[in-house]
Amino acid sequence: MQTDKLQRWREELDALDDQIVSLFSRRFAICREVAAYKKETGIPMMQTGRVIEVKKRASEKGRARGLREVFVTALYDLIIDEACELEDEIIDGHKEAQRAQKLKL
Repeated sequence: MQTDKLQRWREELDALDDQIVSLFSRRFAICREVAAYKKETGIPMMQTGRVIEVKKRASEKGRARGLREVFVTALYDLIIDEACELEDEIIDGHKEAQRAQKLKL
């Protein structure tokens, strides 16, 4: 039946989505460790060369797997933005200060 096929695909997509979210969680956990290390050792948060390297690598891997470059680039812009937010929160405490200020208002 057509609906059975559709349901199987949906279940497979749901399982893949669960894996994607789990991988993001693991990736950002490592980013938190990196941020703590950078704070501890005085390494600057922004490492422009690394950002360029990560985006280039992702773009190449995506292209090799049939993904559109514009999609991979946009996705990694979001991933790197989130990683930078996490690092900023850990290294400089900006988010904590902003949250505390909002709570006072």
